[in-house]
Amino acid sequence: MTQAKYVETKANGLFSGVYFMGRWVPKTIDNQSVMYTTNLGASLLMMTKNTNRLKLKFLNTTPTSKFQPEIAIFIDDQPELRLKVNEVHSELQFETKKPHLIRITFAGNSDADEVWLHQQGLAISSISVPTSGNLIAVKPAGRTIAFVGDSITAGCWVLKRIPSSGYAAEQNYAAQTARLLNAQDIRIAYSAAGLLRYGTGGVPVAPRFVKYIDFETPAPAYHPNQVIVNIGTNDRRFEALLVQEQFLNFFKELHALFPDAHLNVLVPFNQSFAKELKQLADRFPQLIYLIETSAWPITYTDGVHPDLNGSKIIAQNLSQVLLQHYGKSYFDV
Repeated sequence: MTQAKYVETKANGLFSGVYFMGRWVPKTIDNQSVMYTTNLGASLLMMTKNTNRLKLKFLNTTPTSKFQPEIAIFIDDQPELRLKVNEVHSELQFETKKPHLIRITFAGNSDADEVWLHQQGLAISSISVPTSGNLIAVKPAGRTIAFVGDSITAGCWVLKRIPSSGYAAEQNYAAQTARLLNAQDIRIAYSAAGLLRYGTGGVPVAPRFVKYIDFETPAPAYHPNQVIVNIGTNDRRFEALLVQEQFLNFFKELHALFPDAHLNVLVPFNQSFAKELKQLADRFPQLIYLIETSAWPITYTDGVHPDLNGSKIIAQNLSQVLLQHYGKSYFDV
């Protein structure tokens, strides 16, 4: 399952031949029609044919930011190109006109970016090929997984303790798990957020942000097969029984939001609220499938955020748990 497989699909945004994986919405920003997201890990996928050029145009939504947002570009699943959004060239060039698989991921930003109130997420206003070429939308061939969480799930601080360039939403545990399972990756996660604690950039608590991508824009409707929740790390200041009650309410909300999905809950990697989550799993076995994480030999950038090696360890363990619980044939669709 380590070799990614893609299938042709319909374009689902403003641009023909492009598949937007994750929480993207059409918006008008600075009088331009764009596809917009506030979620690290959101991606564009496509296949180019009969061309050696791909034209791209992103808006500079954070012109005064010291740490500019970054994207990761994968061509034919080879090692990535990391680029600051305000430095992306208007055209990507390939060596030949043979078909190329292109994956572009919102890889990093800064906690100071006002993604909730001031449209400082990622906005793409144009993507196309010359008239002699073709763009074909593609997507991962397997299941769809929604990853719900905080900075760890978003992909913050994977590489180093520097905003944006130290993030790696395209390589964190969620991204790697989705690729191991050949699944679509729907990332719903924001830095510093929790069940009771607000995130950075004006982001509200999880029960709100799972339904919206900013203060006024409802999230697009998705129908994931699996939901993986990793939240609670940022709620440690709150009383345990209060957080336990919020967990239960949140799990019920997720079931209502994604009624056809299996709900899997990770014990936070620092084991916050492990006892309370185990109690809930014992009381409501039909509500959640709890995944223990205490034995995973995770390595960290800073004691809290898994580094690149730790992300790989988590992805390997998590994918194995899911394969054992649901069956390999379940994911081999």
